[in-house]
Amino acid sequence: MSYLLSGKKIGHEYVTTDEDSIASQMVNEFEAQVTRLYKDKKMLRQVHTKMHGCVKATFAVEKNLPDDLKVGVFAGTAKEYQAWVRFSNGNTQTQKDKKKDIRGVAVKLMGVPGEKILNDAHFQETQDFLLMSSETFFAKTIKELNTLLTALTSASKIKTLLYFLNPFHLPTLMRINKSMVACDNPLSIPYWSTQPYQFGTVDRAVKYHLRPSPENQVVIENTTDYDYLRYNLAQSLHDNEAKFDFYVQFQTDAEAMPIEDPTVAWTSQYIKLATLTIYAQVFDSNAQMEFGDNLSFNPWHSLPAHRPLGSFNRVRKRVYEVMSKFRHDKNKLPVLEPKESPDFLQDIIKTNSRKIIDQQVPSKKILQTTAEVIVNCSKEKAYKYVSSVKELPNWLLKTGPIYGVINVKILRGNWEKVGDNRQVERGDGAKLVEELITVHPHSHYAYQTTDFSDIFKKMTNKTYGQMWFDTVDDQTRLRWVYTFTYKNIFAKLFLMLFIPLFLKKYLQNGLNNAKAYLED
Repeated sequence: MSYLLSGKKIGHEYVTTDEDSIASQMVNEFEAQVTRLYKDKKMLRQVHTKMHGCVKATFAVEKNLPDDLKVGVFAGTAKEYQAWVRFSNGNTQTQKDKKKDIRGVAVKLMGVPGEKILNDAHFQETQDFLLMSSETFFAKTIKELNTLLTALTSASKIKTLLYFLNPFHLPTLMRINKSMVACDNPLSIPYWSTQPYQFGTVDRAVKYHLRPSPENQVVIENTTDYDYLRYNLAQSLHDNEAKFDFYVQFQTDAEAMPIEDPTVAWTSQYIKLATLTIYAQVFDSNAQMEFGDNLSFNPWHSLPAHRPLGSFNRVRKRVYEVMSKFRHDKNKLPVLEPKESPDFLQDIIKTNSRKIIDQQVPSKKILQTTAEVIVNCSKEKAYKYVSSVKELPNWLLKTGPIYGVINVKILRGNWEKVGDNRQVERGDGAKLVEELITVHPHSHYAYQTTDFSDIFKKMTNKTYGQMWFDTVDDQTRLRWVYTFTYKNIFAKLFLMLFIPLFLKKYLQNGLNNAKAYLED
């Protein structure tokens, strides 16, 4: 495959003379920026700063690969590697997940024998793969990237503004805008390496691609919280595993699929080499979040068979290595690589083999309100108390004109499984029937309400309640979402006044009462 096409060879690099000076300039600019940003606090990464989670996985090489694909970590008998997977937002400044961004995933395989490329990690048994949510990169050359980063990392806002006002920079800005995507869950989007890598010999080059399985059960708690991607990831992995197919895409035309220009998408077929399985697990403790933040990923932390190619990867070698050491030194932390362990997967959660699809709460022609509270207890304790039939009258008390619960009567089941229902009676004699439609113990449950005996039978046929239990700073967040459907425009107008004036306070007061009990 080393034949010439338009003067270029497949798998070959074309080095420019200014790469070392550009890399040095980038390092200086990045060091100055992070020093300003984190003067008196823990220093975070310069890019892909905001982490959604660092989770345990396995990377299983496909069985019966043809010999020409048995390269590097894919060589020999098909192996299943233990792996850490870090999901992140690309922006230097942490920001709301709602904002479009370049999303990233970094995969670190463990138990990979063989000498590695990095000087200080020759004998570490890990292999890193770095991918992002865009098929192509936004800069054509490292010089173009450096010009952008010089403006963005500058302490001068005027310098940044002048970059954006320069019409010659419009193509780069348009590609950046195209690269940024909205995301409701890191498990639901594909990722690409954008940069090329050697595949065994110098005459073969590939790009990497991770594609989520269409069978993944993805949970969306909300898309409004500042950190909703972390919450949605945690809810999804509470009792579901997620799979990604790992593909390579070969360079088959040295001109049409250039090594040195990552803004060009390659058009060759994708070939599956492995399956990445992320297991059901709890990952959002402070300790594990800190572990993920302290972990280092570098495309050059690699077997020679997967050597990074192209100017961007060559510059990354210098920048990533120096910036990782700079960050760890500032935080007074050693740079350590994790190792495979026989008990690596001992704390994963067993999932139900049955495939289920939860009934969804309507998202159109509804009115909705939310209340939440942070409680200093475990999710298990909070879930058991709030979902208890016996305890409901003790915490859902009268607030304003809305009477509290005085009696709960089980109609079917034990209020533990989907389909179980109960009759709830308030202090004014009004009654309604609640039926469980979703149950995920210690994570979330949802119910629908019907058979109203009061004025609400004229307003709605059905309402919905959702109780979410999230980990926040090693505490539990209780989040109650209440949704009304409405019969007509008059009902809508009434509910638009009733919900913010009275119902929201009723829900919030109930959660405050639950918090007081749980923390007593």
